[in-house]
Amino acid sequence: MQAPTLRHWALLGYLVSAWGFAFYLIAIGVEVLAPTTVVWARLFTGALVMLLVMKWRGGSLRLGKGWLVRLVTLSVTGNILPFTLIAWAEQSVPSGQVGMLMALMPMTTLVLGHYFLEHEAMTPLRLAGVLLGLAGVALLVGGDAFLDSPDATLFGQIATVLATFCYTANAIYAKRLPSYDVISVTAASLLTGSVLLLPWVLLHQPPVDMVANWQNIAAVLALGVLGTGLATWVYFTVVSECGPGFLSTINYLIPGLAFLAGVFLLQEPAGWAEWGALALILGGVWMIQPRRTA
Repeated sequence: MQAPTLRHWALLGYLVSAWGFAFYLIAIGVEVLAPTTVVWARLFTGALVMLLVMKWRGGSLRLGKGWLVRLVTLSVTGNILPFTLIAWAEQSVPSGQVGMLMALMPMTTLVLGHYFLEHEAMTPLRLAGVLLGLAGVALLVGGDAFLDSPDATLFGQIATVLATFCYTANAIYAKRLPSYDVISVTAASLLTGSVLLLPWVLLHQPPVDMVANWQNIAAVLALGVLGTGLATWVYFTVVSECGPGFLSTINYLIPGLAFLAGVFLLQEPAGWAEWGALALILGGVWMIQPRRTA
């Protein structure tokens, strides 16, 4: 691994921007498109980008025997389910809150990784971080959420949290796979997901006026090309050259950017509960990060 250069910091900035604004783009897309259509477009356009990258790097979709089941599992747990849950949630939950709740993913990874992976010990500090993050979720949801009749917002928030568990399950499964070329497998899994989801989209997407809603269509295409395809390539480039530790800062920056984009671009609510929840969740993310020992 090499020390981060100015180029790596620029790539990190791109990742924060692409993934931070992804929640804003999803919110624009679901105004006129079904959540599954947004997901399909994201997978298909992202797959096209990754296929071009794969060909440029000399990769191949011929992954060998047994990979079809693995690709379906990777696509369902890492793309179809979490992407759909997030897009569905943004029909009732502000995009900034969805981005904020997605900051729980490192915590769900830590909790499940403690039982299913090595080197993921649950220290007292990390446990305190998880509890702090949960306190942020409780503040965001509200203390009377389960006392009254559940509404669409609560179900959307639950769906977002479930999406973090999908990503965690995907990460744990991927770490247990035999050695593979990440670019080829990522391109293949995105393509697999778009194929699996296409019949549902054809059956359930109402007609859309492409001319009148061109801004919504453009947002979804940007989400696929910039926030899925190119961002995935940049992610693996940075990880391979600088290691995953260098990327840990995005766990703080992406939720904050998603929240600010929702507040200032979509005029979403930003009261003391939202700011307090953001502070608690990000504080929890900081506490669960691995500490270097001298």
